[in-house]
Amino acid sequence: MRILLALYLAGTLALAGLQASAAATQPIGVVLLHGKTGTPNQFTKLSAALAAAGYAVAAPEMCWSKKRIFDKAFDDCMKEVDAAVTRLKANGAAKVVVVGASQGAIAVFDYGATRAGLAGIVAMAPAGDPPDLAKAPNLAASIASAAALAKAGKGDTVTDFNDVITGDVPIPVKATPNAFLSFHGPQSEIATMKRAIADLLPRLKLPVLWISGTTDPTQGGAPQAVDRIPKNALSRHVLVDADHGGTADAAGDAMIAWLATPK
Repeated sequence: MRILLALYLAGTLALAGLQASAAATQPIGVVLLHGKTGTPNQFTKLSAALAAAGYAVAAPEMCWSKKRIFDKAFDDCMKEVDAAVTRLKANGAAKVVVVGASQGAIAVFDYGATRAGLAGIVAMAPAGDPPDLAKAPNLAASIASAAALAKAGKGDTVTDFNDVITGDVPIPVKATPNAFLSFHGPQSEIATMKRAIADLLPRLKLPVLWISGTTDPTQGGAPQAVDRIPKNALSRHVLVDADHGGTADAAGDAMIAWLATPK
């Protein structure tokens, strides 16, 4: 009996070891979130590099793309990221990292602060809307209009608004006031970079890779912002030779090296 018990325990421990080894070799899944008015195509080079390195990649078109811009409220958009994470895990990914560029990077901060179970997040050139609305009167007017409509009980009626990317060059948007305010309203933690730094970064309890371009003016305050993230031995701030739009293309080597570190 003792011999049989010893053999049973040895076999059980060996099987557990094999299962742990198999899990360790399963690929990490990577979800890529593009910038405002962008598309998944901005990740063509990065996606190819990640796939060649053995990582499973999902790059959904988000609700802030040029085609979709604000067709859903922000929280509903994040459910689409949930779905991408679930698909990667269903296809064998043992762990998932969510990556974003520019506006997508701010979304990643929110996602990392509100979801459990991620192996980490990557923020490439995170940047938001102007913190001073006095310098963006078109956007300011649309925020005021959306707030007035929502207060009047018309928050779910599709309306014309203006958004911006840089300066105050307007981007036409058709959205409900509630959806528009979920990105720009006074209660939105992603409305500006300043708000994301104050409200989201201190809540990140997971490894964070922040990638900044050396010639990207939006990244001037990145070192100070990174200091707001709770300390983690796996977190890094990395510089790449790129401007704002080129950061994703330049990020492959740094990201792959970081993904390879045990998490």
